[in-house]
Amino acid sequence: MITLSKEAFEKYVPAFRDAETHIFEAVLPYMQQYLDKARNVIKIPEDYAGNALVEAYVYRQAAWQALPHLDLVLTDNGFAVVSNNNLAPASRDRVAALQERLREEKADARDLLLMDLCRNTAWRDTEACRRLRSSLLWCPMLLRRYGVTAADGRQVLEREYNALLPQVLAAGEEAARIVSREQMQWLLEHQDECDEDGEPDLRSVLREMCRRFMAAVIADRKPAMRTLAAQIQDFLNRHADDLPEYAASSKFQADNFKPYENKKDDACFFFG
Repeated sequence: MITLSKEAFEKYVPAFRDAETHIFEAVLPYMQQYLDKARNVIKIPEDYAGNALVEAYVYRQAAWQALPHLDLVLTDNGFAVVSNNNLAPASRDRVAALQERLREEKADARDLLLMDLCRNTAWRDTEACRRLRSSLLWCPMLLRRYGVTAADGRQVLEREYNALLPQVLAAGEEAARIVSREQMQWLLEHQDECDEDGEPDLRSVLREMCRRFMAAVIADRKPAMRTLAAQIQDFLNRHADDLPEYAASSKFQADNFKPYENKKDDACFFFG
């Protein structure tokens, strides 16, 4: 786990890079709060090798959280905390722009850390990971990757993702109706294992198709929804023998149910 330092803080939050200020001391309590969260809530393993991702998460989350409580001025080197009366406060617009930039940076830092943690075998088996990835589109970065925006056209970050969460979960249900609940459960539990060898396999392709379909559902792109749904069903039909979860599902049984044919040589032959 990381050791908090002024040098690392200024590396990850360059807008606060000013050796003459006391910003580090002002933000330090927030850094400690997020470092504690990394240890006790996210439960990052002690032997986790991604310290740079942890640092980006801690410092950027802390800077964004502390910003409304800092009396900022603008210096030649960036933003600073007011320390004398010779410096004018930074304008409201500049502070608002900084806050939005920090909101973007801290959202990406969180998603990149969690994505990397999900590749860690020990962390992937934790309850924290299972709760986090209850959808194939489980974080803001994935929604942006598949072209989903907020209702007003803004990019999806944490706040926008939380507002869209009901649609995300509903889209997952729609996808599960096509691929079967059994197959969807497997995809949810193995979101990174499908392509760890670097080569796409059938489940990787199916996961990608499901994510694209879900994104179309969330964005209410009906023509794309119909096209993608048909493509997924065709894919399942062609590869059912190589997708045991789907082949054993109740949906597959229902889709491939053959009604009884009344044959003349059957012991219970009916005639009329």
